[in-house]
Amino acid sequence: MKTKTKLLIGAAAISSVIVVLAWGTPIFNSTAPVLATGNDNSNIKTLGVFGTAGSQFKAYLATAGPSTIFVQDVAYLPGGHTGWHSHPGILTIALIAGSLEWYNGNCELTTYNAGDAWTEGSQLHYFRNVGTVNVHLMATYIIAQGAAPRIDEPAPACAAALGLD
Repeated sequence: MKTKTKLLIGAAAISSVIVVLAWGTPIFNSTAPVLATGNDNSNIKTLGVFGTAGSQFKAYLATAGPSTIFVQDVAYLPGGHTGWHSHPGILTIALIAGSLEWYNGNCELTTYNAGDAWTEGSQLHYFRNVGTVNVHLMATYIIAQGAAPRIDEPAPACAAALGLD
């Protein structure tokens, strides 16, 4: 490889790191080991139906393209936060311990407590542990195969007034 080509590749790599550092918001006070991971090379089309006397529950999951499914055990110390980010797919989350403040891209607040569960799509969001105990949650990701599970994003304009940047 020619020296000029190597210099261009090196400059591009350094520029990419600088852009991520300048625009992304960091994770703080967190541990998040991955417990299990696997790939599904087909399109997922799964329907679950459960009926009881007088009511029926339905759940449907569909993907367009290969996916990666993984489970992550996540903990945030008091004061910990995710930074602003999105995901290339869907997450299901169950909060085991603690309480957290979850903000969407419009800085609208939802508070979750131990025992709560929710889903996240690919929307911009941020959450933080404002309590005095650790937040502990389990997250299951269904994301585009080969994609990073997290996409760091710049904070929206509304975040600065709330101290979320």
